[in-house]
Amino acid sequence: MRDWNLKFKCLSDPTHILRNYLAQEDLITIAVSGGENATDSRFYQVHPKIKYYKNGVAQPAVLCVKSDRKVLYQWAVVPQLTNVGGASDRPVPAEIWSLVQIRLSDPAYTGEAQLNTRGALSACVVA
Repeated sequence: MRDWNLKFKCLSDPTHILRNYLAQEDLITIAVSGGENATDSRFYQVHPKIKYYKNGVAQPAVLCVKSDRKVLYQWAVVPQLTNVGGASDRPVPAEIWSLVQIRLSDPAYTGEAQLNTRGALSACVVA
């Protein structure tokens, strides 16, 4: 791996062990694009760099969960044309954190939140 001069460690999971565990535990479903384990419509098979990833590439996702396994927030991109194959329409991190803080301070809160996204579409509704 190249030296990015980061002040934290980056971990890699090329065989998707964490992704598979999260799905098995019904916490979140994360799409895999390209490779032998693709869950999408093979959109990424034509991507020039995908051949370097035998098991495909896990698409972006966010999961905020308490130690008692209560999910405070979950979001996973579903690659499609409207989000440029998963490359856009991601929720704004500060808004995610604000929602998580609300749910931590009020365990009875079950309302939906309208979060802004960055990308081709303008909003994301989460439960």
